[in-house]
Amino acid sequence: MKTESLTRTIEIKNRTGQVIGQKEVVTYEGLLAKAHEEGLKAIRTTLVQAPLDQNGLTAIVKAEVVTEKGSFEGIGDANPENVGSFIVPHLIRMAETRAKARALRDAVNIGVISFEELDGEALAEEVSGGSGAKSGVSKPRRSVGGSTSPEPKSTRPVNGGGQDPMTEAQRRYLFRILAGQGLSTDAAHGQLLDLFGVEDLSAVSKFDATAMIDRLLHESPAEGRPNGGAAHA
Repeated sequence: MKTESLTRTIEIKNRTGQVIGQKEVVTYEGLLAKAHEEGLKAIRTTLVQAPLDQNGLTAIVKAEVVTEKGSFEGIGDANPENVGSFIVPHLIRMAETRAKARALRDAVNIGVISFEELDGEALAEEVSGGSGAKSGVSKPRRSVGGSTSPEPKSTRPVNGGGQDPMTEAQRRYLFRILAGQGLSTDAAHGQLLDLFGVEDLSAVSKFDATAMIDRLLHESPAEGRPNGGAAHA
């Protein structure tokens, strides 16, 4: 199976039904099929955090994919703010699917984001936009082994390309991850400004916040769950 056959370009619509952009995605089914072709041996998942009121109903799952090339890990999260309303009753399953998709992408060396990892509104509103043509939009990509991601391109205006601003839950989660690494609130704020390359965190998009959370959790997953794993308390 060729990599090109795994991807397709979808149109992203907002709540009013207007097309606000396009995104190239790969499907979970395609990733799984390719992993089997490349010698998939096992997929293991662990529930890191159950969705509770005190953590903003955020489910976090860790996945490990084992192939003939080695072992690859991925972290997936799901809460009412980053899934569609129809997924809210199934947060743990969505977090698990996202975690497996991220681990599978590393295992088969595909940097294109999976359809299942899309934010809630995009996931709920998307309409097929073609047969896999390249969209020309750069995607975050982790190195083989799942250790790091390039810094998100957060300098673009959040209102220019249909990018919703980072949610308060995402902001609190980022601060908690850095607090778990020993940074004070002021130090964490400065660190986030540097990481995103912005002068104010209000310029950070929801998409880039998700990418940064993923990056920080991969770099230091244990540190990203201070005080028993409460992500949004």
